[in-house]
Amino acid sequence: MSVARKIARNTALLMIASLFTNIMAFVWTLYTARYLGTVGFGILSAALALTGIFSVLADLGLSTYATREVARDNEKTSKFLGNIALIKCFLALITVSLLYITVLFKEYPPQSVSVIMIIGGYMLFTSFTALFNAIFQGHQKMEYQTIGNIINSSLLLFGILLAIYLQGDIISISLAYLMASIITLIYSAGVTSWKFTRPSLEYDRKFWKKSITQALPFGITGIFTTIYFWIDSVMLSFMQGDAAVGLYNAPYKLLFVMLSFYSVYMLALFPAMAQFYKGSSESLKLTYTRSYKYMLILSLPIAVGTTMLAQEIILLIYGAEYLPAVAALQILIWSIVFMFVNGLSSNLLGSIDKQLTVTKITGIGALVNIGINLAIIPILSFYGASIATVFTEFFIMILFTRVVSKTEFSVGSTIFSDLWRILIPNLIMLGVLVYLEVSLLVMILICSVVYVASILITKAIDEQDISIIKSLIGKNKS
Repeated sequence: MSVARKIARNTALLMIASLFTNIMAFVWTLYTARYLGTVGFGILSAALALTGIFSVLADLGLSTYATREVARDNEKTSKFLGNIALIKCFLALITVSLLYITVLFKEYPPQSVSVIMIIGGYMLFTSFTALFNAIFQGHQKMEYQTIGNIINSSLLLFGILLAIYLQGDIISISLAYLMASIITLIYSAGVTSWKFTRPSLEYDRKFWKKSITQALPFGITGIFTTIYFWIDSVMLSFMQGDAAVGLYNAPYKLLFVMLSFYSVYMLALFPAMAQFYKGSSESLKLTYTRSYKYMLILSLPIAVGTTMLAQEIILLIYGAEYLPAVAALQILIWSIVFMFVNGLSSNLLGSIDKQLTVTKITGIGALVNIGINLAIIPILSFYGASIATVFTEFFIMILFTRVVSKTEFSVGSTIFSDLWRILIPNLIMLGVLVYLEVSLLVMILICSVVYVASILITKAIDEQDISIIKSLIGKNKS
């Protein structure tokens, strides 16, 4: 099977899981937000944000590093799994200790402490599952990760709905997260043992030193990325209270649902890009430049449509209690345009062994994000946090563009020649949104048809793209 078709196959498999899990996530977010209210939803969201930041310490980039190295040489599977699993055991102990110290220092209420520590357990089990997923990705066998994602989401939805049906409290809902992660980890370990190699802890001092050294840039990048993804919720919790966190996370959760579709493509693309770097720089440049265009084609209509339909979306999903979050959604949604492009550029630099550059850029971005949040959250509350997120992503995009432009993989003027072909369909779709008055679901359907038709008319998708698509689905044997 060609690399192109492997990407298509793996993307399709992960897309199936993503579609399923996003439907599940949509349902449990809807029920959780409505059941707990803005304050309770804020407590849960703050716990997920705080433990999300600590989750990077439990991995330190080791899973991403394992994906890259196993993709380059499948024979290394057992060595990486055994050694990295043991490293992660030590990291887990350190992470839990630091999380508990943080909770004691902040002096959270008892209920919040319980929720944070339970979600912390969920975070640790998910971190170990990520290692097994790294093996699946390295072998480009995404079907196993697909099944694991579906299992996790199904169990989480079932647990949350059961807790709500039994009129449980926020701790009961937190336990649903924990149990789902435990069962998913058991599944992932079982599949790895059955299909690849039997997991067994291993200590190789030289291997540990090399792995930690090589993975650390990925890990530090993850820390910085996680900070500017989650620090706003933590800072809102400290500075504005749980209700503000709930109102901010209502649109933020929707943002993550939309981002998951793009992350599916990134997961499938990274192992292939790593292979291209060793075998064909021409293929790598083609993959990057074409993917850059695809990211804009996908992200811009989402941003335009969500901005215009934000109030209807919030009312449909969360109810009138969350109406103050409409403006936050209209601001936040524009960050996905920059996130899509930044994720692709990060993948490129990581695949050509420039992960340290990615680390530096995301570190600068994290500092910028914290500074803006400190300055404007006291004035604009969660609206300020929304502005900080968008500006940070835009700033990072500028830095990534500058770095990539100095490599042989620069998109150069290519993307600008296609930009008008992408912008015109978005303007046409905007006209439909402004002048047509129909229900939300009908509007989404009409806009989708209008946008796709306009993209084809302007030839934003050209003959080469069509040829690539045909080769991906196996209609072109060349």
